Amino acid sequence: MRLTIVTETSSVGKDEIFFNGLDLSPCNVPLNIWALQWYDTYGHIEFVDTSPNEAITELPDWANNCVALWDVVYEESLNPPPPTAELNKLTAVTLLQGTDWTTIPDVADPTKSNPYLANAADFVAYRNAVRQYAIYPVAGNINWPTPPQETWVSV
Repeated sequence: MRLTIVTETSSVGKDEIFFNGLDLSPCNVPLNIWALQWYDTYGHIEFVDTSPNEAITELPDWANNCVALWDVVYEESLNPPPPTAELNKLTAVTLLQGTDWTTIPDVADPTKSNPYLANAADFVAYRNAVRQYAIYPVAGNINWPTPPQETWVSV
């Protein structure tokens, strides 16, 4: 295991995956520690003062506590909580904004636009499905509808 602990940024990195801004207080890191570097079976501790680095061949308890904290945060990152209703509403509004241009009447009118959007009705159906979540947002994972592919026809 490759391990880096940096107290100034409250960072713990294990096997090149870092989490910053962690609450390291439950880990009981001594106040004079600047950082720890660990390379599978050996490492060193760096201090905040001018003390020389300390070579180590075993992780101290506080470093093992930091590893345990990293494990919890890593596991949580793999299983994020489902989106809130507010986040789903924001997603719906963003999706609608991405297709707002399809609501301009001239876009789908062959007498006013060449080429014209031939499948405007598909966009209307898509927008109606998405709009329901903007108006009545729900929490949880949503299987968002797929936006239609534009079909342009020249006259």
